Amino acid sequence: MAPGGQFAVSPDRQMERLQLSNSLGGERVPFRSATGQAFDYAAHQKGVAASREVRAELIAAWDEIDPWPEARAVVEAVNQGGFQTAVLSNGDEAMLKAVARRIGDPFDHIFSSEHAGHYKPHPSMYRLPQEQLGVPPEAILHVAGSRSDVFGAVAAGLDCYWSNRNREIVLDPAFAPVYDRTDLSDVLSVI
Repeated sequence: MAPGGQFAVSPDRQMERLQLSNSLGGERVPFRSATGQAFDYAAHQKGVAASREVRAELIAAWDEIDPWPEARAVVEAVNQGGFQTAVLSNGDEAMLKAVARRIGDPFDHIFSSEHAGHYKPHPSMYRLPQEQLGVPPEAILHVAGSRSDVFGAVAAGLDCYWSNRNREIVLDPAFAPVYDRTDLSDVLSVI
């Protein structure tokens, strides 16, 4: 990389690659591969060269993402309330397990896009908990972290709580979440 040169992999390019995986009718591209392609795109756009080692290290950094500060306490409180908790994410399963370990692995289930063969907001992702746990949609509160996740959850018939940290709006009001909050602190009060 260029001395002192920094650049961020655009989440838009990463999401674009995930959506292409959903739309092209082929097999799901692994999350790490899609992230690598987004990295390559960003490096090309910025005219930055990175060694294979640096590229691999930056892609592996997804395993070290810290969940939101209140996540552990909220998940533990939900578990103590007698509810099951799950991760439902576009990430690869190994990555999701690594991130869950960072907060003490409090989840009962981890559902990866690997299990569905598609990425959110594809409907098959939102059916995973229903199919694997045998619960109806009305027994699920989906907690979303992005606009597209809200859209997919609502389209799948799930009640949705949006941890809307940037105070965004959904593109189509017909797909608005039931709960729109700035963080996770109200989850327990709405279930």
